[in-house]
Amino acid sequence: MRTIALCFSPTGGTRRAAELLAGGIADGFEWIDLSLTLRGRAMPSLTEEDVALIAAPSFGGRMPEPVAARLRDVQGGGARAVLLSVYGNRSDDDTLFDLRDAAVSSGFTPVAAVRAIAEHSIVRQVASGRPDARDEDVLRGFGRQIADLLQNVPDAKLDLPQKDFLRPYGGLPLHPKAGKACTGCGKCASLCPVGAIPRDDPSLTDERACITCMRCVRICPVHARRLPTLLLTLAGRKLKKRCAERREPELILGGHTAK
Repeated sequence: MRTIALCFSPTGGTRRAAELLAGGIADGFEWIDLSLTLRGRAMPSLTEEDVALIAAPSFGGRMPEPVAARLRDVQGGGARAVLLSVYGNRSDDDTLFDLRDAAVSSGFTPVAAVRAIAEHSIVRQVASGRPDARDEDVLRGFGRQIADLLQNVPDAKLDLPQKDFLRPYGGLPLHPKAGKACTGCGKCASLCPVGAIPRDDPSLTDERACITCMRCVRICPVHARRLPTLLLTLAGRKLKKRCAERREPELILGGHTAK
């Protein structure tokens, strides 16, 4: 049996939550970073004997489109899948449904799902420091429960309701730009998940392609990339009111398949 993790985590919060969950499920997960462009890279083909952890952040209540695009290159082969949706303490809205649909389309059989919280990638004071020590205990515990399910309920299947309408998401009107401190090193261009930063002029941003994942801001060695200060301040005020109450991780386990 292979255990493989397919993770889209531009700023690291989703990856950290996935590592905690995976640690409770099994040792030795093979990790594939879906936030890297996959030019010339072979994606895995799995079988019914394998287990996959598929993890993605929630952007405006939906799964980022590149996750679905890259999962389409994976051959699920009936492998059992654990879905992980990670959000910034407001709500993941329809993200888990997006994950379920993408996993099924790629040939996976979802058996369990987890909603977890990580520091908001744009307004970092929201859910700051999460996953924290409390989250660590909970997510590892969830992983152990999922491991028990995988061992003892081989025909388990996740039962999420079908949704006829998913909330619309057209992206954000916020896009990081480089200031005068930019040295043109190109690190942001090489690691942008959607190629929105030209390699020949990394001071620019293609706003039509940018998904505001904030990786370029987080990894810039001279902190030259940032969002417009006024818009970031307004977004922070809005989210602070809506995210004041701490939310906790949630586990959904599948049951026996009806005969």
